[in-house]
Amino acid sequence: MRKFSGLCAALILGLTTASCGGSTGPGGGGGGGGGGGGGGGGGGGVCPANTVCATASNSFSPAALTVTAGTTVTWQNDTGTLHNVTWNDAAGRTAATAGDGSGDITDFTGSHTRLFSAAGTYAFHCTIHPGMNGTLTVN
Repeated sequence: MRKFSGLCAALILGLTTASCGGSTGPGGGGGGGGGGGGGGGGGGGVCPANTVCATASNSFSPAALTVTAGTTVTWQNDTGTLHNVTWNDAAGRTAATAGDGSGDITDFTGSHTRLFSAAGTYAFHCTIHPGMNGTLTVN
C-alpha cells in the first residue's frame, strides 16, 4: 500500500509542475516556489511572459496583456477542458498572424501562437464559456 501511495504522490507532483504556472518549462528554470497554485491548470500562479493561460475556472490569465509590436503571443490551455480564442472583431482576426496559424484559434488544448505586428487593442473571448474574455494591447 505504501508503494501505491508513493506512486500517486509522484504522479500528482508531476502533473502539478507540468501545468502552465509550474516551476519548470520554457524559460522557467528549475527550483523556486512553483506557480503558487499551478498557473492555468490551478487558477493561481503566473503564466510565462507573453502567454495567456486558460484556467480551470474558465477565465484567461492574465485577462489583459500588453506586448510590443512584433511579439509572438502564446495561448496555453493545460486544463483538460476545451477552450477557444475568438476575436471580437475583424481587426483582431487580421492582426493575429503568422504564428502556428492566423486569426481565431479553434477549440484546443495545449498551446497556439500568433504574431502581432500592428499596434492596437484587440478583445477576444471563448465561445464555449460565456464571460471568458481577454484583451491584448499591442504597442
